[in-house]
Amino acid sequence: MPSIIKTKLAIAGALLLLLFSSIATAATVTITNVRLPSGTPFDLTITTPGAGSIFANGHNVTRPYAGQILLDTVEYGTLATWCVDDLHTIYLGGHYSYTTGILQTDSSGSTQANSNPLSGQQIHDVMALATYGNQLLASLPSGLNHDIASGQVQAAIWAVIYGATVTATGADISGVSALTFSQGIANLIALAPSLSPGNAIALFNLGPDGAMLSQVLVGNFVPEPSTLLLMGIVLGGALLRKRSPV
Repeated sequence: MPSIIKTKLAIAGALLLLLFSSIATAATVTITNVRLPSGTPFDLTITTPGAGSIFANGHNVTRPYAGQILLDTVEYGTLATWCVDDLHTIYLGGHYSYTTGILQTDSSGSTQANSNPLSGQQIHDVMALATYGNQLLASLPSGLNHDIASGQVQAAIWAVIYGATVTATGADISGVSALTFSQGIANLIALAPSLSPGNAIALFNLGPDGAMLSQVLVGNFVPEPSTLLLMGIVLGGALLRKRSPV
């Protein structure tokens, strides 16, 4: 392939990366409904070590409110997301306006600026678990196994975000014990570094002053139709140039 064609294709590729980058940091997501179709069948306790830690005395999450959160949106249809901020609230059935961005903190403060920064490994593992969780749940039929997987992925994400231990309590359910459920959480945390983060992106609901108004979420982002059209134009132009005589 002539070097000039390679250059043109490289430029086209750079433009596509630029498009994805701008979408990832600036898109508006208008949420018309918040759903939690499958949540953990156990009660959870999130505990961080050390005095003064975020959840030093334990933070309880009652069943079923830990699992994949589905957002019905105006721009992108239904988005499958996960909570990366258990210190703020998002209400089932609620209407919100979110903006896409990059996950950088644990959202422990009133704003991102006064929250604790996350390490590169934490960010990777959270995004990877979100991508893996969405893929896993898409492959499972509704029922107990779906609920268990949903709760375990969410718990693992919280554990990574807060450097926490997440334990399950409650009676056995169809032969599945809280201990088995907790071991599944640990297995996911250990698996996360080897997983791909895919196209997971963060969603922020912030006030004009930067204050966090509801939970920060992460999910797999899909470009809007107009962006896909623009991508087609860019690629089409590159292919036409490739066929033209040099």
